[in-house]
Amino acid sequence: MAARIKPNPYVVADRSQAEGALAEMASLDRKLAGIETAMQENIDNAKAVASQEANPLLARRKELADALAVYAKLNRQELFAKAKSLDMGFGIIGFRVSTRISQLRGVTVEMTLEKLHQYGLSDGIRTKEEINKDAAMGWPDERLELVGLKRQLLDTFFIEIKKDAVPQEKI
Repeated sequence: MAARIKPNPYVVADRSQAEGALAEMASLDRKLAGIETAMQENIDNAKAVASQEANPLLARRKELADALAVYAKLNRQELFAKAKSLDMGFGIIGFRVSTRISQLRGVTVEMTLEKLHQYGLSDGIRTKEEINKDAAMGWPDERLELVGLKRQLLDTFFIEIKKDAVPQEKI
């Protein structure tokens, strides 16, 4: 079995080294931000080029699909007398029967929810229950314990690199 070689960690021994480490981290953050900005510009340019190339093709495809739909609707009795779909070599066209639930005209979602509650049809109502920790934050510890919660204080270390604004040259 090969022995694992552990890297030597960088050790900060005094305040001067701590300031040096923060300065280097700030420099690295700027370099990383530059890399990310360049990457995002390349991605944006690639999306723009792809969109320019794709838009005419998508428009033509939609135009052809609309024309096929009109053809199928006008010739429905003849084309689909025996089956709901027709294999045409390069693809299949046809009609699918589907069912959906929609509101009656003049009836709002709120009115329907009220009726569902009124008639006890709770299986027709979606609910998602979850603990509201924001509300529980204001409760006393006794109430938290009553419902199986507790307040915890976390003391986490953080590093905040200052990002000084680059001065703009006056034109």
